[in-house]
Formats: sequence, C-alpha cells, structure tokens
Amino acid sequence: MSQKKKIAFIHRYGLEGWVCCGGHAVPCIIETLSNDAEVHFYGPGSTETENLALREKVVLHKLPYTWDRACPTDKVTKTLLWYFWLPIIGIRCRMNGTKLIWNDETVPFTAPILKLFFGKNVAITVMDFFARIYTEKHPRLRWLSGLVERLDFAAWRKLLVIFTHVEYAKSFLIRHGVPADHIHVVPNPCNHDIFHPVDEATRKATRDSFGFTDADIVLSHHGILHPNKGNDWILHRIAELEEELPNLKYLLIGNGPEMEPLNRLALKLGIADRVVFTGWLPSEKEMNEAIASADIGLVMRIGQETDHFHMTDTLNHEMACGKPILAVHLHGIAEFIQDGENGFLFSPTQPNEFRAKALRLADTPQLRAKFGGIVLELSRAKSSIEQCAATIAGTLSNPWEHA
Repeated sequence: MSQKKKIAFIHRYGLEGWVCCGGHAVPCIIETLSNDAEVHFYGPGSTETENLALREKVVLHKLPYTWDRACPTDKVTKTLLWYFWLPIIGIRCRMNGTKLIWNDETVPFTAPILKLFFGKNVAITVMDFFARIYTEKHPRLRWLSGLVERLDFAAWRKLLVIFTHVEYAKSFLIRHGVPADHIHVVPNPCNHDIFHPVDEATRKATRDSFGFTDADIVLSHHGILHPNKGNDWILHRIAELEEELPNLKYLLIGNGPEMEPLNRLALKLGIADRVVFTGWLPSEKEMNEAIASADIGLVMRIGQETDHFHMTDTLNHEMACGKPILAVHLHGIAEFIQDGENGFLFSPTQPNEFRAKALRLADTPQLRAKFGGIVLELSRAKSSIEQCAATIAGTLSNPWEHA
C-alpha cells in the first residue's frame, strides 16, 4: 500500500480531453508530483487518443460516460452530468484519504460543491465567469448571475489555492476578499513541442489545403465558437475591408453554438469565399500547422468584464507559432501584448481602429516578422511548459504553507 499523500485532479473533459484542450502542462505536473505523491484522476472518458504513458502515472477513476469535444451539445449535457458526479467525487476523495483536489477550470458551483462534500483543501483555476457571460444579454437573468457569483466567492475565500493566468484576475479576486497569499499567477502553459513555427513547405501545403494563395493575407483564430468570442464583429470588419484588402481571408478553427449563425452571417455579408470554417481539426499537429500557416494571429473577445481575466489559449498558441498578434485590448492580454511594440491592440467598440491596424499589418511584412519574432521569444520565456508545470506542481505538493 502506498504511503504517499494522495492528490486528486478532476476535470469534466476527461484526462486526455483536458490535456488536449489547454492542459498541456498536466503530464509534466503529474510527473513531478508522482515523486512524492499518489496522483488520482476523476473524470469521464474522452474521444481523444488514450495517453498510456500518462495513465500509468495516475490512479484513474473513470466516470461512466464520454466527453466529445467535437459535439457542441456535450458542453451542456455532459456538464450537467458533471454536476451529478461532483458530490460523489468529493465524498470518495474524503473517504480514501485524499489531501487535496485540483480542478483546472471555473465551472459555476464547483468550489461550493467540493467544499461541502470534501472540505476546504481544494485548488481551482479561476478564468471564466460563465454565469455572467451567458446572462449579459438577458437582463432578467442577471439576478441569477449575481447569486452564482456570491456563492462561488464565498467558497473561493476559504479555498487553499487559487491559480489565475494574469495579474489582473488576481487583483480582482483580492478586491472580492480572496486572500492574496492563496492566489498564484501562472501564465497559460504551452508545449512548444506541439505549438511552434513550421517550415515553408509545410506552410505552403497547409495554405493550399485551405484554398489560400501566397498573395492572401490570412487572419486566424481558434477556439470554441460562443457569443463572447465576437466572431460576428470580425466578419463585419472583413466585409468592410473588401475594397481596401480584397485578399484578406479568415481562418476560423473550432466549433460551437455560433458555428451556424456565423456561416449564415458570412453568406449574408457576401464574404463566404473569404472565410474558412474548419470545425475541430483532427489533431493538435493539424491545429498547429493551421495557426502557423496564417499571416496574422487574431485574439478576439467582445469586451465583457470577465474577458479581462484571460491570457487566452488562442493568444498562447499564436505567440508560440511566432504569429504577429492583432488582439482586442483587454487587461489580461495587455500584460503580454504592448500596442505597437510587439503587436497591435484594438478596442472591440472601435471598428476603424481594427481596420487601420489590420491594414498596417497586411501591408508591412517586415513588421509582421518583427512582431512574430518578439512574441515567440516571450512565449518561450514566460509560458514554457516546464517552468509553468514546476510552479503548479510545487504549489500543489505543499499548499498548506499558504493556508
């Protein structure tokens, strides 16, 4: 029987689904922790390829259903199932002597449920405020958003560890009563073996596969397509640039509830031939090649208050691919991108600013190369998987010194 302390990782995407959807540091974290801890994982199955080497490092507690990130309805149906299982996970962890549970996301009510059924030795990563995101356009539901956040904050103030990806999120939590010494800022980890620049032959072959020519200026964005990403705003800007920049193309990688509305909008605006919707690509290799084949990396959100709490995986991956960045001006993003120094920032309420900066990047290949080189080095310096994993693992291995 192992005498090591037990630490539980939980995630609603499943083990491989979590790793593929931004959890690239997880194998390295588990490798480090497994030296003096027994790492357990609780979550559903995943449609991603099983990582046998990773599974050997954890005690796997597989829930009796599967998460499919390519299925838009799974975001709702499987999250509801996750809520059903959370109390059971908490009780199981308490009964088997688990010392700490880490959940690397911010699903509403997760912290209150775990605190109730397991205890305060919980670590979470605060990134998204989903209740606020999905009720912003529905004033009658804002009371619900407020209730969710009050319950979450009440639990967060008592948790052992909270991770954020940007300093702005930390300052926000402190203003709401979360103890400063319980909050740890770790940039979005990036595996530079997965996301990186590609050679010219790969770039050309990838562009050819999407129907892009060498003369096209390709703007790329990737992620789950939901309303707060603001892709409808971007499609309008592309339509407005048709005369000045007829060779501007938009490579939109991902899927989600906005896929069909965006397709219809592209047709309505007459730019369907300038927008490529890839859906979910089959592998991270193909995603990397798609991002790296573009000319400009776009980071877009509509500018909700909670949008300021992110670095975003989109920015993280585009920087790692050495892409010049055209990003919405938000506090978290501005901690990495300084306007005019290593990329361009624009206001989500200023179409003219977006168009001017898109034109400047399109017309100045030397500037694109300069910005791309700077952010690539910044990514390697701040977001290396080894550095981020060491910080997270060190915190999780002995969090009680922060209590």
